[in-house]
Amino acid sequence: MKFNKSEINTVKRGAKKATYDKSEIYSILDKTEICNIAFIYNNKAFVQPINFGRLDNKIYIHGSQKNRMTNALLETGEVCLNVMILDAMKLTRSAFNHSVNYRSVMVFGSVKELTNDKDKLKGLKTIINHFVPNRWEYCRKPNEKELKATRVLEITIKTASAKIANTPPSDNKDDLNLDFWAGTIPVKKVYGFPISDEFVNNKAEIPNHISDFIKRKNNE
Repeated sequence: MKFNKSEINTVKRGAKKATYDKSEIYSILDKTEICNIAFIYNNKAFVQPINFGRLDNKIYIHGSQKNRMTNALLETGEVCLNVMILDAMKLTRSAFNHSVNYRSVMVFGSVKELTNDKDKLKGLKTIINHFVPNRWEYCRKPNEKELKATRVLEITIKTASAKIANTPPSDNKDDLNLDFWAGTIPVKKVYGFPISDEFVNNKAEIPNHISDFIKRKNNE
């Protein structure tokens, strides 16, 4: 299944790197914990990073009731968000051809606020379990006061596209004999060993869902 190409999601610059395949786009979203959301507030452009959760074609984010980003998104009823994974730095003999290997996704969607507690809890559960799988079952659920203070937005993905670069460095033929080093520096995010909070009960061991999460992320 693919997202239909339209004026807003069609990749024009570097079109050969583009994909509209839903499974590939969802996979890139699921490998990241943070997205960047663009919005207009008081006629000024902003970009804000925020953690999120995905369930099927829905993305969930949260904020306080007075958060300017969520206010702006609800005012317009739509959103553009982006994620990017840096995989490698490509160094060439010429300054002009330096580049990177990466996986990125641009999402365009409609926005609505979840107002009843059942839906808000579903959205928050999705965010927490996207952050660390199964975490929702190993923490206290939000109480009535916390739910009231929290705004949960549901973004329905209307269309999206991804760009994937995975190629070696590319120099001009005339530069290949220059005496400069050229090559690739692989980039990998490492998840370290968990550090227990100072107030954790001494008998409480690190849960398997956290150990499994770290192991999986470091093997990706």
